[in-house]
Amino acid sequence: MSRNPTDKQSPQRPRRQGAVARAWRRLRRALPSHIPIAYKLSFVISILMVTCIGLLASLVVQHQNQILRQQVDELGRTLAHQFARSAAEPLLADDALALDVLTTNLIQDDNVLGTAILSSKGEILTQAGITPFDRPEDQTAPDPNRLRGYEWQSRDAGQPHPYDLVAFTSAVQVQDVVAGHVVITLNRTPWEQSLFTANQHIILASLIVVLIGSVLTVALSRRLSQPIYDLIHASQALDEGLYHLRFPERRKDELGNLMSSFNRLAEGLHQKNQVERTLSRYLSPHVAQEILARGTRLGGQRVDATVLFADIVGFTEMSERMAPEAVAQLLNQYFAHIFRATDANHGMIDKYIGDCAMLVFGVPQSDPDHAFNAVACALMIQRLVELENQARARRSQPPVRFRLGLNSGEMLAGNMGADERMEYTVVGDNVNLASRLSTCAEAGQVLVSESVYARDEVKNRVTAEPHEAVKLRGISRPVMTYRITGLKPEYRDGFERQLELLWHQGRLQSA
Repeated sequence: MSRNPTDKQSPQRPRRQGAVARAWRRLRRALPSHIPIAYKLSFVISILMVTCIGLLASLVVQHQNQILRQQVDELGRTLAHQFARSAAEPLLADDALALDVLTTNLIQDDNVLGTAILSSKGEILTQAGITPFDRPEDQTAPDPNRLRGYEWQSRDAGQPHPYDLVAFTSAVQVQDVVAGHVVITLNRTPWEQSLFTANQHIILASLIVVLIGSVLTVALSRRLSQPIYDLIHASQALDEGLYHLRFPERRKDELGNLMSSFNRLAEGLHQKNQVERTLSRYLSPHVAQEILARGTRLGGQRVDATVLFADIVGFTEMSERMAPEAVAQLLNQYFAHIFRATDANHGMIDKYIGDCAMLVFGVPQSDPDHAFNAVACALMIQRLVELENQARARRSQPPVRFRLGLNSGEMLAGNMGADERMEYTVVGDNVNLASRLSTCAEAGQVLVSESVYARDEVKNRVTAEPHEAVKLRGISRPVMTYRITGLKPEYRDGFERQLELLWHQGRLQSA
């Protein structure tokens, strides 16, 4: 049974293909992963420029060669025609001496290396110099018509390079009778050398143009690509939050339009960032993010959170004895401590209501420890107020006392108000209960409801004592309250360190 010869080769084909694929993968790994656009532009423009200049140079060389051949042919035909006219009379008179003199005198020209006169039968009558014929005079010459434009090379003993020769013929006619033919040999070497020199100059000029063009191409490519790199770096700066970068250059092209668009974009982002930073001074950053994410629709969602009210005791009488500027300075001083304590315990300031601050924990981001964080914030506010009162006492200023009330439970968090004017806040009975607990607390007390203290994360970390069951307006049953006295020992060290850090931050900012 015969076997197909291609069957023997088929196992080798996968191996060859695998080797080619591996070589291609190695080549791709060796290539750089990123090629700058300036190099790509330089390469493409250089290739186009080299191709165009090469084609132009080849056309010029071809044209020069054609012109040279035409000049040589024209000169050869002219000399052969004049030689034929001069040889007509001696040839008819069969004057061998005159023919020899004529052939000898003509080769004195540097461009003419040989001459010959043939009879009407094609026999060589006389010749001088280098001709297409052999030297013996009895040699019958070939057909003269076949020698027209005949080219060959000949080397003299004293010449290092051979001559490039070309032969021209012309018939010697007398009244339409062909008396013979003349042959003239021209030395084409000087023209060839001139052409070679001209070609060298053309090639050298082309190389110089290519070199200069390559340098200019690289410079132009870098200039064209530099705005792109600037745009990349500026975009990276925008990603890093640096919105002050602008392009001062005014270009009247597409890149200029792109730069102008980027400047407008950066300006818009800068203004947006300023609005967000300004908004964060009035709203919690988390609330601002929530509003930007959910929009400005009225309404909200039910959440489990803790509300803390911090109220100054006897603020009305105190403010009556103070100038409005002094009242504002006092409130700002204590509210700054409240903000730092709130921020350190993952809460947010819902609003300032005169001398009262409403704080919320667990909103808008869910926090499983919101009740404990609210209690820790209240204790921290209590201690910061004590430290501030000690500083006021050293300046012979009266102390300021806060009462704090907390309550936890379900409430509604969202945008409240009207379409024209709204605020993000929490509402519900549990919010109202926290406000009423703050009015029931005494100066310096932290009063919490049973719903706060009953939570495991609070009961296991703080120390408290039952206060009393408070009958509140609008609530049918008395509310059991607890007075927070501090944290359990295992949590005190961290609390004290954080308290000291916040106090020093406040001192530095007020300095």
